[in-house]
Amino acid sequence: MYRDLTPEEQKQAAEQFKNRTKSEKRAYHLLPESMKENAERNPAVAFTGCNAYYPDLFWRKAKICVEIDGGYHCRRTWYDTKRDSVFEQHGFATIRIKNRDVFVNVAFWQRLLEGLEKLHGDHPGMEQYIKELHRMIDSEIRSWTEIDSSTMTFDDDTVLEQTARMYNGMKAAMRWGKK
Repeated sequence: MYRDLTPEEQKQAAEQFKNRTKSEKRAYHLLPESMKENAERNPAVAFTGCNAYYPDLFWRKAKICVEIDGGYHCRRTWYDTKRDSVFEQHGFATIRIKNRDVFVNVAFWQRLLEGLEKLHGDHPGMEQYIKELHRMIDSEIRSWTEIDSSTMTFDDDTVLEQTARMYNGMKAAMRWGKK
C-alpha cells in the first residue's frame, strides 16, 4: 500500500512540518488526549503509484486524515477532491475543518465530532474519541453558563458582562442540544 519516499518528498515533509500554520498547530493542541497519542502531524504519506501527500493530522491505524482548510482551499478544490479520493481508495477518510473553526474550541471539537460520528461504523476504535469529545464540549459549554456569585457586584458594567456571558452560554447550549 505504501511506497518509500523520494529524497525530494522527504525534504518536502520536513518543510511541511516546519512551516505548519497557526491553525494546524492549534488543531493538534485542541485534540483530546486519546487522539494525540497516535496523531502524526504533517507526515508524508505515499501510496504505491501516487504522489506523496502531507495531511495536517493523520492516524494510520484508525485510517483518518484531518485537514484544516484555510482560505486558499477554495481556489484548489480540484486538488483537495483528488487527494481525498486517493486516500479513500486506500481506506482512509478525510475530515475537513475550516480554519476559522480552529479558533473556537467548541466549533473545532464539534466539526471533528461530526466527522468521527459519520465514520464510526466504518472505522473501528472511534468510540473512545467520540466520548471524549462529547465530554469536552459539554464541559466547555457548562463553563460558559457558570457564574461565581462571590464575585457578583451591581455596578452596571459587571452586570452587563455577566448577563452577556450567561446569554451567550445559553445560546451555545441550546445549539449544542439541537445537534
